[in-house]
Amino acid sequence: MGNRNIIATIILLFICTLTNAQSHNEEVTIEGSYTPQIKKSERIESKPVMPENKFSIPFYEVNTEDFFYGYKVDLEPVSPQQYTSKNIQEITYNFIKAGLGTRLSPDIIFRHYSDLSKKTSLGLGVAHNSTWLGMKDYPNSIYMNNNFNVSMNNRFSGFQLHSYIDYKYDMYNMNQDPTIDTITVPNSKRNIQSLNIRLLANNNQTSYKSLYDEFMLDYTYTGIINGVQENHLMFNAHIEHSNSWFKKKNGIQTLSADINAEFNAISQTLFVIAANPRLDFDGEYYNLHLGFRVDAKTNSTSMGGIYPDIKGSLYLFNRNIEFYAGLGGKTKINTLKEILSENPFIISDLTNMGEFDYEMTKFDFQGGLKLKVLNMINGHVGVRYRKIENKVFYASSLIQPGAFDIILNNCHVFNFYADLHMKINDKIKVVGDFAYNDYDFIKERMTADFPVTIAHAWYKPKVEFALRGVYKYNDKWNFNIASYFEGKRYALTDITKYENEYDFDGVKELKPICDIQLGCDYNFNDDLSFYAEIKNLIHNKYQMYYGYPSYGFQAFLGFKYRF
Repeated sequence: MGNRNIIATIILLFICTLTNAQSHNEEVTIEGSYTPQIKKSERIESKPVMPENKFSIPFYEVNTEDFFYGYKVDLEPVSPQQYTSKNIQEITYNFIKAGLGTRLSPDIIFRHYSDLSKKTSLGLGVAHNSTWLGMKDYPNSIYMNNNFNVSMNNRFSGFQLHSYIDYKYDMYNMNQDPTIDTITVPNSKRNIQSLNIRLLANNNQTSYKSLYDEFMLDYTYTGIINGVQENHLMFNAHIEHSNSWFKKKNGIQTLSADINAEFNAISQTLFVIAANPRLDFDGEYYNLHLGFRVDAKTNSTSMGGIYPDIKGSLYLFNRNIEFYAGLGGKTKINTLKEILSENPFIISDLTNMGEFDYEMTKFDFQGGLKLKVLNMINGHVGVRYRKIENKVFYASSLIQPGAFDIILNNCHVFNFYADLHMKINDKIKVVGDFAYNDYDFIKERMTADFPVTIAHAWYKPKVEFALRGVYKYNDKWNFNIASYFEGKRYALTDITKYENEYDFDGVKELKPICDIQLGCDYNFNDDLSFYAEIKNLIHNKYQMYYGYPSYGFQAFLGFKYRF
């Protein structure tokens, strides 16, 4: 296809993203090589970052093993393939996925890759995901998610420069509780936009005994239209050098250091600068990581901290078995972007609430076992224990129905997790994930002057389980099945009735989530395939946040085309 047609196609698809709506049933469909990972389904509050999908040019094939989850589309910038050969022919690559589901739910993804020259490559991405028919008792349950990004890779003598521009525009409706008169409640619509600009420069020296350095500058604007706005700037410098200073029989040693600076301007100005030097020993049967992290921050009560950065691994049977343990900690800023990605229904006026502060992980221990068997089985069992200050949770707002206040909690968090990836044969793959989460709270804080005792980790389940299977029947047909279970959760609906851990008038127990999804692909030829998807097969009307139920049963039909 000529360049004019490519540009016309991109413009047409981008224009179609500028329509209005809201989200419950948000979807991510992964195109590219299969990387099994179970994620949660129909989480109306979340818009997680889509796993990185690098185009393998020119041998990219339409993935027939992708699956769907109830998340909204969130495109990662296309990562242009890096070339070293001087005799590579010009490549132009385009991929489109388009489908339509019940409740008038269009789903469109377009990606383009091309070599502009021998040293310059370009990537484009456009995505639109929406639902136009709300539920019977929740007419405001429509939504819209849009994403547009451009990425470019430039190779120069001695270094390369990666640049990314990513823009998102999302539209939601609040106050979905049918008992609430939405006409009398202001700001019932929630429009969110964000702009991310990232520059990444690194040298081409990756060989043994060479000096490698990498520098990244990242700016993000996030704002609720007619509400709070955030400007976030981050800088990172990484330098490393590998050698055998302690004799070759002791393996390779790598001396490295990171310098990080983070600036955030919202209801208050927050600043963090961190230095992280470390030394790695990599031998045949072991890996030892020795370092520390120093954080300095702007805060009237604390200037930062010094944290260990220690990790160790013991390998057996040609590194097919790994025992590992590590100890660390860090200070980070609670950003508006992260909070809206988890819960887009937070109250818009945050300037006087003091919600935004530093999250400090004072203690972070991890340990576990990783196992590989004949490239057919990958297993992982681990535990993690953290002591965290100012962890973000949510409670129903007293000011605006349908919205949520931010709560900062000090807590101890224990996690047990296990996952198993099995390739039974060339046709069958199975992935299972299990997690147990336990929270021990020190205090809960609505404002700096209002501490209360906490009884539950609001909206956080103790038990999570996911299972996914992929069956390749033949070259034409592929089938998918996935199930997700999340145990009961608790919602804080009225802080005025919740005075202590023994008063539960303002607490609601939310039913467990049980979601089963089915999908199939038919490959018409090497370039064209058709797909069908069923979401929430058992029509479970669970709530991810109080007053926001899932859609229930949904069906989708569509196609994928490479040209």
